[in-house]
Amino acid sequence: MRSALPFLLLASCAAPPPPAPAAPPPPDPAALRIEARAALVALERSFYDHWGSVERTAAYGKLRPAHVPFLRELVDANGEHALMALRVLSRLAPEEGFSAEARAIVYARVLERETNFARWGVISPSGFLPGVYGAELLALKAAAGPHLQRLLVDRRRAPVVGGEGERTSRAQGDRVCDYAWVLLATIFDRPLAYYEDPRLRDEQIRQLDLWLDRVTKQRR
Repeated sequence: MRSALPFLLLASCAAPPPPAPAAPPPPDPAALRIEARAALVALERSFYDHWGSVERTAAYGKLRPAHVPFLRELVDANGEHALMALRVLSRLAPEEGFSAEARAIVYARVLERETNFARWGVISPSGFLPGVYGAELLALKAAAGPHLQRLLVDRRRAPVVGGEGERTSRAQGDRVCDYAWVLLATIFDRPLAYYEDPRLRDEQIRQLDLWLDRVTKQRR
C-alpha cells in the first residue's frame, strides 16, 4: 500500500483535461446572401458555357446548404436571378419543391425580360427548335398557359445572339409575343404557320388568344 501511495499522489496532481473547443460562430446571414448572389451572377454570365448544367461549375461548388434559405428567397420574390436560383435549388436542395404553377410563373417572367432568346430556342418557318429554357417550359404543359398568354401582346423584339439563329431571328423580326405564341401552340397542339412577315403572324396570335379565353371560360 505504501509503495502505491506516490503514484496515487502523482495521479491526483495530473493536469486537467483541455477545455472543449469553442463552437464556431454562426454564419453571417448578410455574407451568405452576398455569396449566394455572387454565385448566381457567375452562373448567369457563364450560361453559354454550361448551358444550364449548373452542377458542373465552380460557382455551384461554392454553394452550401446554408445558402438555401437565400436562394429560396430569390425564387419566391421572382426577381433578378430567380430562374437560376430555381435551377440551383433543384440540385442543391431538391426537397425545396416548387409546383408546376410556381415554376411557370418564374419562367414566364424571365422570358418577358430576356435579352438573348437563344436559350429559349430558335423559330423558323420549318419549325421550332427549343433551347434549354424552352424545353423546360414546354415540359410544364398547361400550367404555363395563363402566364404565357399574357405575353401574346408583348411586341418587344426577341433577338437570338450568335450563329445562324441570329440571322434567322433578325430577318423574321421575332418578338416576345411570337415566342409565347409558338410555345402555347406547341403545348396545346394548335396549328400555326410561321411567316417571316410579322403582320401575317399577328392574326394567328389573336386567334390563339381568343381560343385560350374560350377554353378558360369552359373550364370555369
